[in-house]
Amino acid sequence: MPRTEDGDRPAPVSRGEPSSRERPATWRAAVEIVLALLAAVALRTPFWREALRTPLDGDEAIVGLMSRHLGHAATIWGQPFGSPLEPCLVAPFVAGLGTTIAAVRIPYFLLGLLLVPIAHRLAACLHPRAALPAALLMACPSPYLLIIASLATIYPSALVLCGLLLLLALRLGDRLAKGERAWGRLVLWGGLAGLALWTHLMSASVVVASLAYLVARSRRRAYVLLVPVLSILVVAAPWWSHSVGQSLSILRFSGPRGPATQHLAHAFSNLVHASGGLIGTHTPLIADEGRHVLETSGWHAALVVLAYALPLAWAARGARRNGPVALLLGAIALAAAAFPFPQRSGPQTIRYLTTAFLPMVALIGMAAASCRRIVGWASVLAILGLNLAGAAALLAAWRGADRASAPFLLPDLGPVRQALEARGIRRAYASYGPAYRLTYETGERLIVSEPWNERFRHYPLPYLDEVRFAKGVAWILTPRIPSDLPARRAFEAELREIGGRFKRTEAGPALIYHDFVPPVPPAVTTVPAAGAAGDGDIATVRSFAAGEAVTLPLPEPAALGGVTLLAGQDRPRLLRSMDVEVSPDGIVFECVFRRRRFEEREHLGWINGHPQYVTDHDVLTVPLAGRRVAAVRIAPVGSDEAWSLAELLAHPAGRGPLGDDWGEWLDPNLGWDERVRALQASPLPARADWYYRLALARRARR
Repeated sequence: MPRTEDGDRPAPVSRGEPSSRERPATWRAAVEIVLALLAAVALRTPFWREALRTPLDGDEAIVGLMSRHLGHAATIWGQPFGSPLEPCLVAPFVAGLGTTIAAVRIPYFLLGLLLVPIAHRLAACLHPRAALPAALLMACPSPYLLIIASLATIYPSALVLCGLLLLLALRLGDRLAKGERAWGRLVLWGGLAGLALWTHLMSASVVVASLAYLVARSRRRAYVLLVPVLSILVVAAPWWSHSVGQSLSILRFSGPRGPATQHLAHAFSNLVHASGGLIGTHTPLIADEGRHVLETSGWHAALVVLAYALPLAWAARGARRNGPVALLLGAIALAAAAFPFPQRSGPQTIRYLTTAFLPMVALIGMAAASCRRIVGWASVLAILGLNLAGAAALLAAWRGADRASAPFLLPDLGPVRQALEARGIRRAYASYGPAYRLTYETGERLIVSEPWNERFRHYPLPYLDEVRFAKGVAWILTPRIPSDLPARRAFEAELREIGGRFKRTEAGPALIYHDFVPPVPPAVTTVPAAGAAGDGDIATVRSFAAGEAVTLPLPEPAALGGVTLLAGQDRPRLLRSMDVEVSPDGIVFECVFRRRRFEEREHLGWINGHPQYVTDHDVLTVPLAGRRVAAVRIAPVGSDEAWSLAELLAHPAGRGPLGDDWGEWLDPNLGWDERVRALQASPLPARADWYYRLALARRARR
C-alpha cells in the first residue's frame, strides 16, 4: 500500500484498476528509471568499448567454458565457491556469438545496468523522492563499481541478488508486520538467499541483515521464517553438501601470530583503505590490484569522504524508529564486520565491501529527499561530480594501458595458438590464465590445463585428466605472467635432469616445449613375483600396512630402461614419501629415486610419453638407463599411511619391439566412456601407457 510523504497510511485502495493517484506515480517511476538507465549507458559505453578490446582473464574464460557444459559442476571450475548462475546467464550469448570476448562481457554489462532500477525501487521504499537520486547515483557510481560493471565476473550477479533480497525483505516486512503469511514470497526470498550465498559468500552480510529484519517484523510469529531458511538450505544444497568445507577454509577466524589487538588494528587499517577505494578516494586500475592505483589529490579524497559520510550520518539519525533504514545500515555494518575474515582480505580487496554500495546509495537518496530540495540535490550532484572525475581518470588510464603489461597481464595469445595448430598439438599445460584463455578462445579445439591447481591445492581441475591422457602434449611457459609454474631455466634444468629430448619454440609471449622423447621405452613386462601387483590387471591390488617395505624380485636379472609403479583405483594410493631401490644381485641395494611429502611439485617425471609433475600419487616412472636389476625395493620413509600397488612394470633396456614410439595409438576424439570400452576391447599389455590410460579413463569416468 502506498504511503504519503509524511508517513501516514492512506485509505485502502481497491484491488481492481490502479487509482488515479497510483497511475501518475507509476508513470513517474518508469520515466525516472528510463532516464537513469540512459545516463548509465552513456557513462558506461566508453568503458564497455575498452572492455571489449581487453582479453578475457582466466576467471572470465572459465565462465565462458562452463556455459558450454551446463550442469557439469556445482561451483566455478577449480574453485570451492561460485555457482552455475554465471554460466547459465552467459550460455545464450556464447551460443549466439561464439567463444568471443563480447559473449562473456555483455551479460555483465546488462547486470550492471539492472542495479539501476533496483536502486530506484529500494530507495522508494524509504522515501518517495529518494528514488531518482539513488538511481542516478547507481547510474554514475564510484569508479570501482564501473570496473565491476565492465571487467569483473561473479560480482555483478551477486550484487543484483543482494539488491533483490533487500527489496523483497522490505516488502515482506510490511506483510509480516500486518500478520499476513506471504508463503510464496518467503520461499522466493529464501531461494534467492540460497543462490546468493552459493554464488558468493560476500552475500552473507545482506542475507543475515535481511533475515534479522524479517525476524523483527514478524513479531511473535518468527516460526514462519523456517520457510525461507529451508529454502536457503535446499537451493544452496549442491554447494554446502560438496564444497562448504573448502569454501569456509578460505576464511580465517583468528589473526596472525602476535597480539589480537595488533591483528585488529591491521584489519581496521585495511578496512579503512578498502572503504576509501569503494567510494573513490583512490581507484585500482583493475579490480583488487594493489600496485597500480590511481591516487586522487588530498582535497578530492576529503571531499569524497565528506560527500558520502554526511548524508549517511543524516540518514542514520532515526534508524531506531525506522526499520528499513536499520536494515540497510545493518547490511553495511555487517559487510564491514565480515571484511577481515577472507584469507585474501587486504587493503586492495575492495570487492568484499561491494555489497554495501547499493544500501549506501539508497540511504543517500533518502537523506537528499529528507531535507530541502536544493540542499538534497546539491549533495547528490556533488557526489556525481566527484564520481565523474574519478571515472574520467580511470578511463584515460585504461585507454593508455598496455593489456600485455601489468596489471592486466593479458597478452595476445594468437601466436601461441598458431604455433600449436601448425604442429598439430591439441593438448598442453600452462599456468592458470593462459590455460583457460587458450581453451576458451579456440572453442576447446585446443585444451590446456594447469598441471596442478594454483589457487586451491588439490582441488579438482576440469581439463587436467584430458591433457594427461593425451599424446603429443606441449608445455607453455609465459615468463611475464606470474604463476606457480617453474621459470624457464628451472624447467629446462628439470627436463635435462630426467633425461630424454625436447624442442623449444618461441611464440609471442610464450615458450612452447614440445616433441618430447622420454628416456624410457614404452615396452614393458610384468613382474609375476609381485603377485596381485604383477598379474597385468590394474583392478587387482596388493596392499601394504603403514611403514611396510616390500622387495620384488624379477624373474631373472635384466638390463632395464626403467620401472613404472601404478596405484590401485581406490585408496590407499602410492606412498607420498618413499625410496625406490634396485639391486643387481638381490642383496646390495642402491637408491635410484627419492620422493618426499609436499615435494610433489618439485618432481617432474615421464608419464604417458610426456613430462608431468606427479601430484596424484597414482603413477611413477623411474628411469634406470640400462642398469642391471635383479630386484626392486619400495621403502616408506617417515610414512604412517597404508599404501597399495596395482602393477610393477619393468621397461627392458634398448629399443625393443616398440622402439621409442610413445605416439598416439587410440582415436583422440573419443569420450571417457568410449575410451574405457576401446582400451578394454583391445588390450595392449606390452605398453606402459595402456595401463596408465586405462586407469586414468576409469577414474575420470567415475
